[in-house]
Amino acid sequence: MNVYQFIASGIRNKAEGDGKISSMSTRIGLVSVAVSIFVIIVALCVVRGFRSEIRFKTSGYMGDLALVVPGQTPMNDAFPFTDSISVLDGMLSKSYVKHIQRVAYSSGLVREGDELLGSYFKGVDSLYDFSFFASCLDAGELPDYGSTLPSNEILISRRIADKMGYEVGSSVPAFFIKEKVNFRTFKVCGIYDAQLEELDNSMIVADIRHCQAVNGWEPDEVSTMEVVLDKRANIDLCYSELEEYVFSNLTDDDPSVFLLSVKRIFSNLFDWLNLLDYNVVTILILMMAVAGFNMISTLLIILFENISSIGLLKALGMTSASVTKVFRNVALNIVGKGLLWGNIAALAVCLLQKWFHIIKLDPVSYFVSYVPIEIDIWLILLIDAISVAVIMLILMLTSAFISKVDPAKTLRME
Repeated sequence: MNVYQFIASGIRNKAEGDGKISSMSTRIGLVSVAVSIFVIIVALCVVRGFRSEIRFKTSGYMGDLALVVPGQTPMNDAFPFTDSISVLDGMLSKSYVKHIQRVAYSSGLVREGDELLGSYFKGVDSLYDFSFFASCLDAGELPDYGSTLPSNEILISRRIADKMGYEVGSSVPAFFIKEKVNFRTFKVCGIYDAQLEELDNSMIVADIRHCQAVNGWEPDEVSTMEVVLDKRANIDLCYSELEEYVFSNLTDDDPSVFLLSVKRIFSNLFDWLNLLDYNVVTILILMMAVAGFNMISTLLIILFENISSIGLLKALGMTSASVTKVFRNVALNIVGKGLLWGNIAALAVCLLQKWFHIIKLDPVSYFVSYVPIEIDIWLILLIDAISVAVIMLILMLTSAFISKVDPAKTLRME
């Protein structure tokens, strides 16, 4: 223990003694830091949880990126393109690209009694990655499209099942109104609950061969090619690189396509997430300011109660900078305890919510049925380091008080 820590320990013990104003002030400073860190960490974990859930669901529905016809969305059922595109192998060679899958959409109507419901049929093949739908499967099982003949199995959402009264095993009459009316009868093999209302209300997964047939397309024609990225990959960076690659390497023999990001397809959801990010930044700034200025109040009270000690230390030859370092050690101890308790409380609350889903939400408004949590230990440690740095910088204001203490006057008063 160096001399600064030794003197700071004595001042700290004196400040924590019963009956001292500084004792209550110290507790207030500690609680202020703890509450501020608690709020910041919980807010960050919640926002990261929402961002992770929204990306998982939107990417699960549409892929992270999509090759589409210019001027069309991935759910286009009028302007197909052939799936033999020369850039696909080059895209798959990228380490962050996991899979590229064929999808054909077709709009239609499903019926139950006198009820009709407009729906989008998402046609997929046996190579389609069903991991997203497997994760939110609510009843039944996933369809199998590996047979040589088109399968009549379909996967419907819980919203459609509740609206139309369908169950696993139900027969679903469907009408596709194109140049002529096409009729198909499907069988519900599974019901999923993704809680993304915009698509849950209309999306049905079916065999791609049915969608191609009712659209009047050839077996190699599709609405979109979904590009599935590694879940740790940054969508924006991957999109920029692949967009440039596709633009530079398409040949005259390739169909005219361009790359679309899921963030553009679901721009309303990602704009909402960006708004949440602004809110978190605001919370972070406010909490840092509250903790910093409460710590200034705490340290000033300790300084006033130890003004004679400051004069004595200066009389013994300590410079103002050295005395400031002593009281900075006092402040650092209070901040450290506040950080410790704030981290423990925040992690406890986050883990309880992550494991037990205590706080529920309306999925119609928030796209999830509970507050999602994603804990990033390295981010929490970074926030702790930034918090200490900011608070200690704010506390530098107290050095002006110490520099003005005259040892002759304070010792005479004592």
